[in-house]
Amino acid sequence: MNTPLVSVIIPFTKPDLAEVVLEKLMQQTYPAELTEILLVGPKSNALSSDCIRAVETKPIYYPGEARNIGAHVATGEYFLFLDDDCEPAMDWIEQNVRELEKPEVGAVGGQIAGKSRAFFAQCVDFSRFGFSQVNKPSEGAVCSASLGVKRKAFEEAHGFSEILRSEEDMDFCYRLIKMGYKTVYQPSIKVLHDHRRNSFAVLMRYSYFYGRVSGLYVKRLYPEMSKRNSILTRIRNPFLYPFMMLPVSLGATLNIVRANVREYPRVLLYAPFIFLSKVASHIGIWQWLLQGHPEMPLSYKQ
Repeated sequence: MNTPLVSVIIPFTKPDLAEVVLEKLMQQTYPAELTEILLVGPKSNALSSDCIRAVETKPIYYPGEARNIGAHVATGEYFLFLDDDCEPAMDWIEQNVRELEKPEVGAVGGQIAGKSRAFFAQCVDFSRFGFSQVNKPSEGAVCSASLGVKRKAFEEAHGFSEILRSEEDMDFCYRLIKMGYKTVYQPSIKVLHDHRRNSFAVLMRYSYFYGRVSGLYVKRLYPEMSKRNSILTRIRNPFLYPFMMLPVSLGATLNIVRANVREYPRVLLYAPFIFLSKVASHIGIWQWLLQGHPEMPLSYKQ
């Protein structure tokens, strides 16, 4: 394996959790002298050190903007994006580099397992990150919570959208795929997600929020990328959307269960709550439609 310089870019929002993540990064098997760590966000100077470069910013509410700011000042050949509530395994950098060395790979996502074993925390893990639990590699859009990208591919794709509050990672991966790169899920790249969402009420609010802020922006831009995108794209009338909520939510739940049940039979216990979380997300999307946001802003299309 080659040992290029890598830049780990962390949007900084949770100081107490970020301290743990930074400690894990200090214990990596990859050479420290070839690792650049960038902490991007307000008050990030509080955790700066000889090994950690703080990039102070104004408050940032769109995750793509924080990642782009970090990438703009990064010097590595590979960019490794990591959320500040995701604790990387000791070989996290090494495994990212191993996958990114493959010429056809533009970006790689990793396994995002929940740190908490509480029932509703696990419901969050499987409802929001259901395809990032399994131990089988695959191709397709991956999550930005743990995302390795070749610098060249990142620059060709012009980075993340800065006007999306959610699904900016899906949008980014779709653009890479259309450019001819592969985006792959590699479960040997592991993080523990300390999201601290561990109640039914939080699960439902969380799901509704992401449906409400993401709407159908990305799905309408890329209807050809999945059957689900194609189906949802055809629905223009917000008053017809409620009739799709239950069947689409059920289909999504069955896909998550099917992907995970052999490795994690307990997913069957979570299935009713995964389904309800999907319904909550679609209620959020319906509200987005009712508010009159059927099209992407022109600034995004450009």
